[in-house]
Amino acid sequence: MADTEKQVADDKAVLAAHNRKFFIADGTFFSLGSSFIDGNTVLPTYVSTLTSSPLLIGLVSTIRSFGYLVPQLFVAGYIQRLSKKKPFMMATGHVMRAAAAGMALSSLLAGTSKGLSLGIFYVCLILTAFFDGFGGLPWMDLVARTIPAETRAGLFGTMQALGGISAFAAGFLTRYLLAMEARYPVNYAMVMALGALGLYGSLGSMHFLKEPPSREPEKVVPMAEYLRRLPEAWSMNPLFRRLIVVRVLLGGLYFALPFFAIHAQKDLGFPAATVGLFVSAQMVGNVVGGPLWGYLGDKRGAFWVIRLVAVMVLGTGSLALVARAAYFAGLAAVAYAAYFLLYFCLGGAFGGIWIGFTNYTLDIADEGIRATLIGLLNTIAAPLTLFTMAGGWLLARTGYAALFTLEASIAFLGCIMAWKMPDSREYRRAESM
Repeated sequence: MADTEKQVADDKAVLAAHNRKFFIADGTFFSLGSSFIDGNTVLPTYVSTLTSSPLLIGLVSTIRSFGYLVPQLFVAGYIQRLSKKKPFMMATGHVMRAAAAGMALSSLLAGTSKGLSLGIFYVCLILTAFFDGFGGLPWMDLVARTIPAETRAGLFGTMQALGGISAFAAGFLTRYLLAMEARYPVNYAMVMALGALGLYGSLGSMHFLKEPPSREPEKVVPMAEYLRRLPEAWSMNPLFRRLIVVRVLLGGLYFALPFFAIHAQKDLGFPAATVGLFVSAQMVGNVVGGPLWGYLGDKRGAFWVIRLVAVMVLGTGSLALVARAAYFAGLAAVAYAAYFLLYFCLGGAFGGIWIGFTNYTLDIADEGIRATLIGLLNTIAAPLTLFTMAGGWLLARTGYAALFTLEASIAFLGCIMAWKMPDSREYRRAESM
């Protein structure tokens, strides 16, 4: 019996070591590709060359985030029936990468037909976002089943740091290409094509991941029955409900998210090529935040990650207001510094939200309900991305100062709630006693 248990433990350790390498490669390539088609900087800036509508510009971030998050609740019910989830993950990954390549091709039409280019771009963006969401949950389930809980945050932190380093360099290349304004729209097409290439590198790494068989479900639950059970899953987890409140408040960031870069160009007079430097600053935040979130998540608990992320989210709107005040006071250098620190906070916050909220949920969820709670976490967060459209509406009627003040005020409430969250691992131990 002891020999059998040791063999099982050894097999799990070998599988974890193997998958860890390819998860890191996957995450690094994905971050690299995503930096070239970033929904908060590059893509909104590109759309602003096709239209002056704040609503359409804000729609870019909405689609990118909303499309990733919404499908996961429904995918959770489907993948729980599968003993092998990797084939589904790979199939959706192929569609997502092809659509990303389509965005690059659509930009080539911008020089002759802006309306047609914009329409095809949005179709490809929707496919990219939604099929990324379809594959996200089986990917996370594979992580949960092959990487030990005590090293999971460290894995995410390593992925974030290495991906951030590659994306940091990509930011300078983006700046170089976007500075070639005489070659518009080819310069944007080149940036987006590099994004698709990086995403294909991620897909190649995923191919080598090994999947153990899942525990077979006792019976296949029809989708209608699965959806009827969701209120029960929600009501039986009070700590999860508190977590969702914090996530919703921090989601107030989406009110201003796509308009930070536009504000820098339109109101503060930053050159268009500065967008590439914003991407690099955001990736520095990823690089610095990765090891920090990994260490805190493994050693102190996911609740510490959530606390510090809340502080960073609070910093974004606050720093935008500082930059605006500094610029109109004639302190351009302070405005630049505040903006780069703003994007540093964005980079750290995005990685920390993923690491902190995901690990907190995995800590408090039993295996049988894990996919459901992760799906709920992401799907409930999905409507938050609609705040970008609301932000565009507010911007058109008030101005940047009011928009950034609203975002900072909501983040302040989220910060208060985040610091009241208990340690999820201590909660889990108490529940199991």
